[in-house]
Amino acid sequence: MPVVTVRASSKQSSGRFDTLVRKATEKASDLLEQSDRVLVVYEKGCASIYYEGDGVRPLPVAPRAS
Repeated sequence: MPVVTVRASSKQSSGRFDTLVRKATEKASDLLEQSDRVLVVYEKGCASIYYEGDGVRPLPVAPRAS
């Protein structure tokens, strides 16, 4: 299962968690356009975002003309 890691900025300690949540939400939203299932796991200072597939949806197949 592919994973993307998002880290909070170490410069801002007061709003660090808020920044992490915002970044993880943005990335998860982007991944939801490519995958049906996304799991976000928050850890200290980072979030791991797991998603199904390789992140690339196959192109739709056009019906053949007979």
